Formats: sequence, structure tokens, C-alpha cells
Amino acid sequence: MLHRQLRSALEEIFGADYVADALADAESAQLVIYESPDKFKETVLGFQRLNYRDEQSAFAAAVEQGFGRALICSLLDDGTRELVADLGLNYI
Repeated sequence: MLHRQLRSALEEIFGADYVADALADAESAQLVIYESPDKFKETVLGFQRLNYRDEQSAFAAAVEQGFGRALICSLLDDGTRELVADLGLNYI
């Protein structure tokens, strides 16, 4: 249930097609995380600080596509969550 709610919220913020595309290409998202963990961390922490939907939507519009997809996959894709844990990126 929580997963469905989170996905719905991310679809509202990023757009349903963007979320579907991100999840369809989770391997690319994992590569972004693996190659740029500091930039990924910055992306995650920046998104977590936002409280209002308009702020989140503005963030989604401005974030680099690879990091936006990595953020989505880190929240919704099991393999990406495992990678995040393996890399010790415990701030998610």
C-alpha cells in the first residue's frame, strides 16, 4: 500500500511517464548512483528538504534527468534500493 502511495506521489511530482521510464531503465539509474554517489546524495537531500508540492514539482523540473530517475528508482525499485544499501548511502 505504501509503495503504491509513494509511486502515486512521485507520478504527481515527476509525471507518470517519467516514473515509468525511470523504472523501466533501473540499470541506468543504478549506474548514475554508482558513478556519482555524492551528486546523488545531494539530489536526495535536496528533495527531502522540500515540504510543498509546488516546491517538489519545481525541483523535479530542474533536476538532471539521470539523477531524477535515480531518485525514483532508489525509492521504488528493489534492486536500486539494494545498491543504495550496499554503497552505504543511508540517508534515504
